[in-house]
Amino acid sequence: MSGFRRALPSLSALATFESAARLGSFTLAASELGVTQAAVSRQIKSLEDDLHAPLFVRAHRKVTLTQNGAALAGVLTSSFGRIADMVETLRQPRLEDTVTVGATLAFTHFWLLPRLSGFRTTFPDIRLKLVGDDAMTDLRRDRLDVAVRYGVPPFADGRSLASLRDEIVPVCSPALLAAHGMTADTADLARLPLIASDWVNPTWLTWRTWARGVGLADQLGRAPDASALRFNHYTDTIQAAITGQGVALGWVAILSDLIAQGQLVRLGTQSLSQEDRYHAILPLGRDPSPGALVFIDWLSGQFATNP
Repeated sequence: MSGFRRALPSLSALATFESAARLGSFTLAASELGVTQAAVSRQIKSLEDDLHAPLFVRAHRKVTLTQNGAALAGVLTSSFGRIADMVETLRQPRLEDTVTVGATLAFTHFWLLPRLSGFRTTFPDIRLKLVGDDAMTDLRRDRLDVAVRYGVPPFADGRSLASLRDEIVPVCSPALLAAHGMTADTADLARLPLIASDWVNPTWLTWRTWARGVGLADQLGRAPDASALRFNHYTDTIQAAITGQGVALGWVAILSDLIAQGQLVRLGTQSLSQEDRYHAILPLGRDPSPGALVFIDWLSGQFATNP
């Protein structure tokens, strides 16, 4: 760190130069920085002496960047802008009326977002912050007000107030079936490309586990997890299936809208259900805010209408 600091000119001088370069004026830079024009001139002259290069061409009531000055100004403006954005992000206070909701990326993208407009229309005064994360979260550590978790309770960090069951079936696009001369009822998985996902959550199934669970391991006749196409996010897996890249394992509750719209179709009659369900949970050891109670009550109602 000490070597890094010695390699840099004065940060104050760099900030003064960036302001003058961006505004094209020592006078305007002085006004922006709350100093005198003479102070701006001294800082920039000191920087030029340090760099052994002129940064401005000075004329009567006008300054113009040199080639070196323009190059330095571009780097500084971009860097200071990124620093300012990060500082602003870190300064944002935690709003008491904001409900922070955690769920997997897939649940958020495919199930929650299509239904969220209804909540926001009914409760326009409640602010929401959605945190999508496929890794297992801890409601206490991650400061979540509400979470949707796939699994089997009890949970060490939260209590379940409502749940939603699901079943897992193969899904693909109608175009893929047409290209292979198949229908949803006659589809042969052994002759179709399979899309695999690298699961972060061990409760989610792989192709191999699904095939064994429905009694199709022998019929598939190959290692179904050794797919030619695989993704590390389920949202990408489903997007690939929609565009006709292959067959994906589909969690029906999450994908119900895409299936109803005809973007995806269920293949065959085999499905696998698990003890695991989606649970709407509140953190233990912390009283929920009024907004969190409103949101989880709405979420429970949505689960009840989509059993």
